Amino acid sequence: MNALRAENDRLQQQVLTRSSCSDMSTSSQHFSAWGGKAQQIIIGALSVSGKTKWDMLDNVVHRLFKEYLLRIDPVSNLGLTSDSIRNYTIGEIIRSKESELPELLPCGYLVGDNNSIAINLKDIKENSSDTFAFESLIPKAVLQRYINLLAEQKRVIMCGPSGTGKTFLAQKLAEFMVQRSGEEVTDSTVVVFNVDHKSCKELRQYLCNMADQCESGKMQAPLAIVLDNLHNVGSLGEVFNGFLGCRSVKSPYIIGTMNQANCSSTNLQLHHNFRWILCANHMEPVKGFLGRYLRRKLVESEIKGSARNPELTKVVEWMPKAWQHLNKFLETHSSSDVTIGPRLFLSCPTDVSGSQVWFTDLWNYSIVPYLLEAVREGLQTYGRKASTWDDPALWVIENYPWTTPTSDLSSLIRLRAEDVGFDGYALGPQAGTKKEVTGSQSDVEGDPLMNMLMRLQEAANYSPQSCDSDSNSVSSGVNGHDDLLDSSIESTL
Repeated sequence: MNALRAENDRLQQQVLTRSSCSDMSTSSQHFSAWGGKAQQIIIGALSVSGKTKWDMLDNVVHRLFKEYLLRIDPVSNLGLTSDSIRNYTIGEIIRSKESELPELLPCGYLVGDNNSIAINLKDIKENSSDTFAFESLIPKAVLQRYINLLAEQKRVIMCGPSGTGKTFLAQKLAEFMVQRSGEEVTDSTVVVFNVDHKSCKELRQYLCNMADQCESGKMQAPLAIVLDNLHNVGSLGEVFNGFLGCRSVKSPYIIGTMNQANCSSTNLQLHHNFRWILCANHMEPVKGFLGRYLRRKLVESEIKGSARNPELTKVVEWMPKAWQHLNKFLETHSSSDVTIGPRLFLSCPTDVSGSQVWFTDLWNYSIVPYLLEAVREGLQTYGRKASTWDDPALWVIENYPWTTPTSDLSSLIRLRAEDVGFDGYALGPQAGTKKEVTGSQSDVEGDPLMNMLMRLQEAANYSPQSCDSDSNSVSSGVNGHDDLLDSSIESTL
């Protein structure tokens, strides 16, 4: 199982996006997770004539923002409304509800190369997480729950499969908490520690020194520490031992990420006030993220092309369903521990022909090899869980979103039962083919307390608005979490 998790890590690719501005964009003063400046995201285009008055423009701007939210997240609109707008900028004018009417009509401030209107959303200044939700595409209610938990406990660990956005969310939360404290995000206020097997001793020593600094007050400690990949640590209790006794009010926020829960994390929860956040593919914020992300790319592409693209829309709406179907297949023949995170699909091109070539290469050279390996190990570990074999390639072919001759579909590799020796295993664990469960699955299933905590976490995160519209089409869920694609595979995309 550990080897399969490593393969899942390899399968994921970290996708960094760069936003650009156009006729109508939203702008925020929130730093990106990688230290960038304020993001500008295209949301639409409008026409301003010589007869357009300010009250008319106010209404159009607010309506355009609401329409954008509805298109990106048809279910919950990210929990945002037109009240999330602090003001908008046109030329040198900053327009808000309280501002007086400028001397000129709006067209008088759109001259030369200045042909854009920037919407500024509420943020830390208003003690609001609206900007955070809009930038991250994570529903505001989910973010607010995480923010409150971190503010109260100061110590959280985010747990889930690779590619669900744990690292991204951990860094964004750390930056938000620093800004909420009135400080700027710098290398000294937010420290990111990437944990591997060789750095455990360094991490333990670093945390011990940090505890001493907090207690003595001799040195300014960072406000937030992100500990990425804590699953590489043998014993969390041993690593945190020197830091856990720190009771100073100046102790930093600790945000950890790991690919699986274990008994060690349970001990941290019970005795050291750590709180655990589950990032799973079947629940928010991971569940609907892929759909929201691809719709944002689609809108930007359509605005640049000045036309709607029904064919590309069909592809964008199909991609999350395909992802859900693949994860349902993995859960059927193995377990949720080996499901694929949404990150693998984020690089889908925004042109119809390019997206078809991209998906074919992704399917043949990345997805199929991983599915075969995951199912083989699932059969060895759990035995045969399904009575019949259902090739996921058949679902892909039946629901194929691209208009193409049937002969072209022959390029997609099929997954046959004989490729994994499916018929060689008797149905159910009683056949004696089921091996002893190892890794995180045994930790969770063998630890009743952890199992209960996981179910409570899922129940706490469920709400009618947390379901993405994509879930209506597939019985399995979508969205949640963080991690990474191999360079050899990347060259094929």
